[in-house]
Amino acid sequence: MRGALWPWGPAAVGLASALAAGGAVAQETPVTGETAAPVQESRPAETAPVGQEAPAPERTPESAPTGATAAQPGEDDAYVLPEVSVEGETQKYNVTEPSLARLPRPLVDTPQTITVVPERVMEEQQATTLRDALRNVSGITVTAGEGGRQGDSFSLRGFSAQTDTLRDGVRDLGWFTRDTFNLEGVEVYFGPSSVLFGRGSTGGAINLVTKKARKGSFTDLRLSGGTAPIGRIEADVNQELSDSVQFRVSAVGQLAGVAGRDIVKENRAGIAPSARFQLADKVALEVDYFYQHEDSVPDYGQPYFNGYPVGVTLDVPRENFYGVKDSDTELVNVHIGSARLLADLGNTFRLTNTLRYGGVDRFARPTAPRGLTPAGAPTTIGRQRFETSTDNTYFADQLDVRGVFNTGFLKHTANFGLDVSREQRELGRVNLTTATGNLPADLFDPDNSPDLSGVNRVPGATNYSRQWNLGAYASDQIQIGKYVEVLGTLRLDNLHSDYETKAANGDVAAFEQENSLFNWRVGLVLHPAENTSVYGMYGTSQNPSAELATLSNETVTLDPEKNETFEIGAKSDLIAERLSVNAALFRTNKLNARVPNSDPDGPPTVLEGKQRVQGYALGVAGSPVRRWNVFANYTFLDASIREHTNAFLVGQRLVNTPKRSFSLWTTYAILDNLSVGGGATYQDVAPVNNPANETVLLSKVPNFWRFDAFASYSIKKVDLQLNVYNLTDKLYYDAYYGGQAVPADGVSALLSAHVRF
Repeated sequence: MRGALWPWGPAAVGLASALAAGGAVAQETPVTGETAAPVQESRPAETAPVGQEAPAPERTPESAPTGATAAQPGEDDAYVLPEVSVEGETQKYNVTEPSLARLPRPLVDTPQTITVVPERVMEEQQATTLRDALRNVSGITVTAGEGGRQGDSFSLRGFSAQTDTLRDGVRDLGWFTRDTFNLEGVEVYFGPSSVLFGRGSTGGAINLVTKKARKGSFTDLRLSGGTAPIGRIEADVNQELSDSVQFRVSAVGQLAGVAGRDIVKENRAGIAPSARFQLADKVALEVDYFYQHEDSVPDYGQPYFNGYPVGVTLDVPRENFYGVKDSDTELVNVHIGSARLLADLGNTFRLTNTLRYGGVDRFARPTAPRGLTPAGAPTTIGRQRFETSTDNTYFADQLDVRGVFNTGFLKHTANFGLDVSREQRELGRVNLTTATGNLPADLFDPDNSPDLSGVNRVPGATNYSRQWNLGAYASDQIQIGKYVEVLGTLRLDNLHSDYETKAANGDVAAFEQENSLFNWRVGLVLHPAENTSVYGMYGTSQNPSAELATLSNETVTLDPEKNETFEIGAKSDLIAERLSVNAALFRTNKLNARVPNSDPDGPPTVLEGKQRVQGYALGVAGSPVRRWNVFANYTFLDASIREHTNAFLVGQRLVNTPKRSFSLWTTYAILDNLSVGGGATYQDVAPVNNPANETVLLSKVPNFWRFDAFASYSIKKVDLQLNVYNLTDKLYYDAYYGGQAVPADGVSALLSAHVRF
């Protein structure tokens, strides 16, 4: 325990600096006994007509009818849209209900670690990307661009979650940086979630909860400018045209650099309209469309030397960018259209059917830092340049039916559903090389406008992939009296994958793979007190070799990797459900990892490896006392290779898995219209490779503390907000893999004005 908690020393100093920067007054007002008082807002608690103001309320599952989460047998309620909250009912830090129809029970009754980053925290932090939002969740790391991939790529509890990002419960594909302008929250489901989402999700899954049309009319406008430099405008407009028709549109435009990084740009624009129609007394239709455009300069960071990034070992300036100005680019267009039918079937049974079609077109011309010379004391670096073009389309239909009923003294919360999906991707590559290989650059003083006349375009392979998946699941959580609940979930998927690679010389290699994936989960929930649970859970997941829609001679005949997770934990919603706390112990075993075959006469890859991640997680979210809000969590991970065909690798730590990670965001309302606060993030040393023998050096990124500050002042309908990021200007790396590590933003400030009409 002592070793797991040692980094707390500098935390006190850094957090004190963050609060001091905002001018915080450390004074707590005890709770005065109100039974359901909302969390104190940082603006005056004015009385206003319903619909004139519109801070987003906490979502009920699926924007469901009133009573959907507490339906009793015999109820037959029509769908009723959630009302827009008025001033003083701002969203809480602690979300108590999941957004997914597939999880019909409250979070406190669900035997799984689930962390929800609410919209309020994202707004206070001005977290503009999914990556920024997930900085609030310990146990997650970001993988840097590899092989032309960029955008959002995460690891959860030591296992890749590259295909485990979802949007409103449906898999969200494509390599792009997801903006938060149309998000109401981000849900992180830790542990195997294949029973909910299908293949993968060994370490967990991430679900984006999007903004939907609702009752009431409001207009929100936010203007931001900062020292990065950055200029950003966001708009969110909701109109209630009638009791049965509502319309909403969110939009964003951003021009931004990255503090402390030369040349790098993060320019985005997006729009997300949605509408809701009450078709009949018990039938509603929701439709939405999401578009995001990106025109940025990708950042591939720094290489490693002597075990750490060159910014650490050679004191290379943080701002050094090894790409080519006015040439390196990332152009992305994302289109996602969804329609969701919600119907009350009577006798507490409700149906949700989601139909989605989406596409991501992406062109990237990055520069990867490769090849330091001379080897002993490098002064020159090679620029590996290439172009990739990706066309990714996705169709999905998802059906869920859920209901509550009794059999004798047992109360069942049951749901079942079907998934049908088809994904198609085409990926082409062109290498940009010189006669001597990669374009050279000075390691310490790179020229960002080099002579490109000697660069040749060398076509690479073009890959085509098509995947079809049919999945079915059934789940039942049975309440046995007041104190005991038992959960059982089963899921069967059939995944068919076709993969074809066409070499530059015209040679074609085609592969086909079919996988039947059966996964299950069981759980026991005990309620020693009201709004409190103690639980145990066991679940499985599988990773087919075609999980990333690629196959080869080495992997096409392999069975899926199989995983199991054990978790025990406790949750409680305290102080009239204004404060949520949780703790969990867990162990995930990968039982048959893909590893190279040590037998030269056998197949090149075999399923003879074993990996294990075990540890514990702690979390707290909500308002311990009036005016004070906190969102914090800590994760400890013991991650190692347990068995491998190469004995030298046994016992090594899994890559991209820091032992300790911690996140804190807290605010205090000094006055009704003045709030201050700050945040702290810690991440331990993380390895980025597993040396195969003693001649290979272990590379890693160093540990770090990062501190932020916040202040907000309200004048009638206008909120003025100041955020200062990375107060100490700490050099650290928040995205990395074996090829490079990307320096995070340096110190910067952002001033914003939020106007509500």
